Amino acid sequence: KLEKAQLGLYNTKLADDGGQALASGLDRPELQDLDLRIRDTGVGDKTGVALGQSLGKCSKMSKLHLEMTDTKMSDASGIALGEALRAHHKLTKATIMFYSTKLTDQGGHALAAGLNCPELQDLDLRLFETEVADETAIALGESLSSCRKLEKLVLIADDTKLGDPGMNCIVNVLATLPKLATIRLDLLRTNVSRQCIDAVKLKLQRPGLSIDF
Repeated sequence: KLEKAQLGLYNTKLADDGGQALASGLDRPELQDLDLRIRDTGVGDKTGVALGQSLGKCSKMSKLHLEMTDTKMSDASGIALGEALRAHHKLTKATIMFYSTKLTDQGGHALAAGLNCPELQDLDLRLFETEVADETAIALGESLSSCRKLEKLVLIADDTKLGDPGMNCIVNVLATLPKLATIRLDLLRTNVSRQCIDAVKLKLQRPGLSIDF
């Protein structure tokens, strides 16, 4: 019974044939802790969809580190992974890195919607250098409203199309989370205005909450 797995593939010639086979091999219902890092390879949506199908069967997952960066993945992968996350009701810690991909709001929205995880305490979501925008942020805000145990949030969204409406949705929810102690928000080269950032800082200002912009 495989309960914990760690695998890193960086700067290789891995393409979808190998990536799909690798992802299909992670169909392990007993898996509770997965650290999978695939960076700077040629894998695309066939790998992402296969990974989503496998992870959807891992309902005991409590810790997930998933890095799919500098790849050819796009919305189909985001949708598949979002569907998989919906099965992870026991997830307490998640790091999802999907930056430098072809992800847009269609896949970003699905991915963010899958983070409706009531036991989640620590979320690190990195979507920079993608085409995600406000629909993704709104979906993330809606998901986080169910994460009443959340203590730490890292959101890296530099070089995206995120704007004030999406940012406001996220912040309105964060202000209601009682255990939230640490927030990091990276929003360089987005459509989020200076006025919005100033309002965010003011709204989230409370004793015991550390905020890093």
